[in-house]
Amino acid sequence: MGEDAAVIEFPYAYSTGQLSVEVWLQCASDVYLVDERNFKKFQSGQPFRYHGGHYTHTPVRISILGYGRWYLIVRGKGQYQYRFY
Repeated sequence: MGEDAAVIEFPYAYSTGQLSVEVWLQCASDVYLVDERNFKKFQSGQPFRYHGGHYTHTPVRISILGYGRWYLIVRGKGQYQYRFY
């Protein structure tokens, strides 16, 4: 029998023109805010465009101008907390 792959869920929010996210990190991490099109690229392992980068401080604040669904991707070893506004 095969093992079930872990399903990772990524938080998201809808933007009607402007969206911000604040993220509290436990350790240095990559923090990305991506639109739906680039999220699909990320999931399939393709190069993708994002807002954010690598952060060693907390909190991280990222703001975008755009519409639609935006996903938060945090890659690091520690847990994190976030809020969209």
